[in-house]
Order: sequence, then C-alpha cells, then structure tokens
Amino acid sequence: MASSKCPHCQNSTFELKVAEPHNAQFKMHFVQCAKCGAPFGQIDYENPAILLRQQNAVINALAAKLGVQADLPALS
Repeated sequence: MASSKCPHCQNSTFELKVAEPHNAQFKMHFVQCAKCGAPFGQIDYENPAILLRQQNAVINALAAKLGVQADLPALS
C-alpha cells in the first residue's frame, strides 16, 4: 500500500490545524504536513451528522414535554 508524502518536503506525517480564513464565516480544519505546514485538504470544523443528532435530541425532548411525537427520521 502506498503512503502519502508531502510534495514539498517528502515528510510522511500529517496533522489537523484549526484555521479561520480571512472573510470566512466559519472555522475549518486543514490537513497539513506536520513538518513544513504545507496544506493538503480541508475538513469541516463541525461534523454535520453530530450536529443533527444533537438537534434531534433537543427536538425530541421538547416534543416529549409537549406530549407530541416529533417523527424525525433516524440518523445512522
């Protein structure tokens, strides 16, 4: 199996770096070389699936207090 290497310095270890790019409305994670910092990609700072699960839990709790069924779709 091939291993990824930094095209800038040939290092093979990487890290996630939290960044707030200029004029961006939200934070991001950059995948970058752990040695020279060259960026390779971007990953969402907030995981949408986790946020939806948390939101559904709050909605279900409110629905239970109101005595109604929320009928939210299941998230796997």
